[in-house]
Amino acid sequence: MNGEREVGLTLTVEPAAAPDVPAVVTIGGDLEYGTAGPLRTALLGFSQRDADALVLDMRDVEFLDSTGISLLIQAKQRFDAQGTRFVLRHPPPRVTRVLEIAGVADMFTIES
Repeated sequence: MNGEREVGLTLTVEPAAAPDVPAVVTIGGDLEYGTAGPLRTALLGFSQRDADALVLDMRDVEFLDSTGISLLIQAKQRFDAQGTRFVLRHPPPRVTRVLEIAGVADMFTIES
């Protein structure tokens, strides 16, 4: 291997097991322009359901760019408008720092 890491986004979905249990979308890798589409589609699907909360588990995210930030903001606004809690779970320090630098970290409920 030449030291280059593979670029991409992994995504798994755990539907809510009960009405009071949030669905969990787990992502890993790079959340950026070239990889945001599948997450956008998944989040749009959840926005069309009646749910109390959606958790986005970000523990394995390695990179976040402006497209990823925009996607998170749009999702937050969409879920807020329908009364659904949108939680970012376990974002790595580098991801939290990017959200802080962008001035949007305070918009989100972040679970460490």
